[in-house]
Amino acid sequence: MRITMKRDRLPGFGLLLGALALGACGSSDEGRRAPDGGQTKVRLGTAAAGELQVELLTDTKLETGLTPVYVKLTTSAGEPVRDATVAFTPMMTMTGGMSHSAPVLAEPARAAEGLYPWAVVFQMASGAMGSWSAVVTVTRPGAAAAEARFESLTVADSGRAKVFSFTAPGATAATKVVASLNFTTPPRVGLNPVIVTLHTMQDALTFAPIEDAEVTLDPQMPSMGHGSPGSVDPTHSALGRYEGKLSFSMAGPWETTLTISRGGTTLGAPKFETTF
Repeated sequence: MRITMKRDRLPGFGLLLGALALGACGSSDEGRRAPDGGQTKVRLGTAAAGELQVELLTDTKLETGLTPVYVKLTTSAGEPVRDATVAFTPMMTMTGGMSHSAPVLAEPARAAEGLYPWAVVFQMASGAMGSWSAVVTVTRPGAAAAEARFESLTVADSGRAKVFSFTAPGATAATKVVASLNFTTPPRVGLNPVIVTLHTMQDALTFAPIEDAEVTLDPQMPSMGHGSPGSVDPTHSALGRYEGKLSFSMAGPWETTLTISRGGTTLGAPKFETTF
């Protein structure tokens, strides 16, 4: 999915990236300090786009589910580039030769510290079934567009993304949905803020946000035979992102059913496992 930076700011997107950073865990020896002195970023790779150097970064590692991705641009003199228009296109090449992209939530405004941020919903891990790559397209005023390519990106399976299909009333073809359930802080006993994302796959490169769904959370602990009351069902905020709170009454293995409906018709009910 090709997403281009624009000038209009999307309210709350910076908070989304910050929340995802808080919810992530782990670190890397390849990490680097963010230009604003904030959280350490992990360098995924560097490549050239014309005369510019392009760095691809994330907070901890790439995982299935909603994952922050950043691009940093510098000149040959090492100066940060803040006046570019940047497009980011992730791509999974399957073992059998087919390929597809992934849903991307874009930050339309350029970051003051020189990072261009996105949040990507990787729907599958890299491995035996295929590998992820990305193309970063950079255009500066008065210059032609240039591309930087990043091959063989490692995306780990977090269990936070599910893909299912539904057939709308009167339709003959099924529609594929990419859903994710993401914690903004490490799971714990009590109410846990969560971000749910919902996108339909229009074609191999295009994912449209579902903005009118009803989403319910049903956490159950099968090993103990009980659920947990008090969850706050997610409601839509922007770009297919829904925000709510998930209740866990005790530590252990949980299975949360995410029931997704539209106009009283259930589209799907994927299950997500969480253990803490």
